[in-house]
Amino acid sequence: MICPDKFTSIDNSIIGKSSRLLMDVGTKTTVGQLRTETAKQFPDVAEFILALDTLFALRKIDFDESTGIITYVD
Repeated sequence: MICPDKFTSIDNSIIGKSSRLLMDVGTKTTVGQLRTETAKQFPDVAEFILALDTLFALRKIDFDESTGIITYVD
């Protein structure tokens, strides 16, 4: 379910699911708040974490370890 292929549509791939977590640039939230808001879209917590990892790798989010805040960047 990570990469789209002939059996997995782009909407069901991790790239498609990661887009469901995107918010406006400058928005700040905690991991817990984001999980609560998107629990219906991500019933499996492993997919949620993988989607966050993907956004972090693509430099779409920044994570402050000292405060636990996710900031959406451009």
